Amino acid sequence: MTSRIRVLLAAFATLALSPGGFVSAESAGAWVLPRDSGLLRPPAVHPVNAQVDYGEGGAQYGADRGGRMHEGQDVFAPAGTPLLAVRDGLVLETGNDGGRGNYLAIWSPEARETYVYLHLLEEPSVKSGQRVRAGDRVGRLGCTGSCFGDHLHFEVRRGRSLEGPPSDPRALLQRLPRA
Repeated sequence: MTSRIRVLLAAFATLALSPGGFVSAESAGAWVLPRDSGLLRPPAVHPVNAQVDYGEGGAQYGADRGGRMHEGQDVFAPAGTPLLAVRDGLVLETGNDGGRGNYLAIWSPEARETYVYLHLLEEPSVKSGQRVRAGDRVGRLGCTGSCFGDHLHFEVRRGRSLEGPPSDPRALLQRLPRA
């Protein structure tokens, strides 16, 4: 039996039953095969490719920011640290709009979420409309726009929009594997 067949059998063995029927190996958190190689890859990875700190108080999701809620989690690491696509997806938007600094947003159809990255050191290395895979480099951590100290401001938004309802990304960030 070839190693590729063994890998496929292992992937099928990770399928789990949910109340509505089968769920995919990827959504169950199993490692999956990339479309263009025989290597396994995780379905999702941590967006910061380094040792990180999540800060305190104002860095946390839900913190009061002078009458408005902090809608993401700040992730601290050295300037220039590579930033990675959390999941396979489509780059919805990139830009620089003052307070956000250099930013990008990736829509994941699998998760039905949009991942927003703010304060990048420079323009993202991806463009709107580009497809990305979990672990692809999308930019570098920095401090552009309205920020104090090098960090990634990371948001998770429900649906395909930068304006969708936010959710606390901390639990997701803490369980994602490093690339």
